[in-house]
Amino acid sequence: MPAPNVSWPAPLQRLNPWYPGQFGVPGAWTDTGERMHCTGTVFYVDPNMPGVSDQRDGTDPTEPLATVAMALTKVQPQRGDVIVVMSNDYWCYAPGGEGVSTDYITPISESITIPYTCSGVRIVGISNGTLGVMWQPAANLGTCITCHAIDVVIEGFIFTAGDFVACDGIYAEWDGTTLFGENLTVRHCSFDITVQTAIQLEYSWYCDIHNNKFWQCANYGIEVDVAGSGIQFCAIHDNAFHDVGAAISLLGDSDNNEVYGNHLYNRTAITGGAAANVFINTTGGDYNLIHHNTMSCDPGPGNGDYSDTCSPGGSIPETDAWIENYLPAGPTTGAP
Repeated sequence: MPAPNVSWPAPLQRLNPWYPGQFGVPGAWTDTGERMHCTGTVFYVDPNMPGVSDQRDGTDPTEPLATVAMALTKVQPQRGDVIVVMSNDYWCYAPGGEGVSTDYITPISESITIPYTCSGVRIVGISNGTLGVMWQPAANLGTCITCHAIDVVIEGFIFTAGDFVACDGIYAEWDGTTLFGENLTVRHCSFDITVQTAIQLEYSWYCDIHNNKFWQCANYGIEVDVAGSGIQFCAIHDNAFHDVGAAISLLGDSDNNEVYGNHLYNRTAITGGAAANVFINTTGGDYNLIHHNTMSCDPGPGNGDYSDTCSPGGSIPETDAWIENYLPAGPTTGAP
């Protein structure tokens, strides 16, 4: 079944009768199964399947592909294709240990780039666990997914360095020529303590990042680099950030974004220590709406307070709107 809160129009079964573009598989309730469009194709990836090979079409769940990279070579733009990545029992505590399968312990270990020719693809991890399907990079300090395509959905994974030394999770970039990392959706994913930057956006507009968990990521949860180009019209909501270096850092002239319903905890802030910009930072941006987030800091003044942990934008004075964010002492009444 899908990871928690990942929705599907029908069970993970192929459909009968046959239809053009993909052989039929028994199913029910819908003409398209997992496909998001009547022309879409579902490609299955499972490196733990006995005899798995990239020398297949990948459309049969019992004969899947070995890598997501190979599945991407089969995707057609805006066709409604879905890449289904099956679960594994890899876990940092005891892969193959007591109570853990010895047959399904190989995680996804890839550093992929989604090219603009794969626009509209959905990549989803299928797991019964709360965290999602394990995904580690291909090397030390690698980035798991680089997105250069528009309208991509990524969901149901836990990003971790795994067998390697640190990693970054997802990087989306737009440059107007061959890179079109806009309209990205990231949902129902987790980023663990070995991740340095979980999600980095470079000039990527209209992104929707929600219902993710960021657990002690060393540098950033969601980052727009001050040296890069800002984002606009993005929604960042209903995520959980726990002791992240800087949870939501929207720099580089990021305007017209909405940040709401997030839960942010920092142990330094809650104990009154210096915690500069560990929560929400929109310095240099304008017209952002920041509302109804829950933060573990005090109103202040002092170290670890609202003004220490957050910074509003304002190259055009007072155009950011910070409305009723919740602190242990109660709701705020304005910008930090």
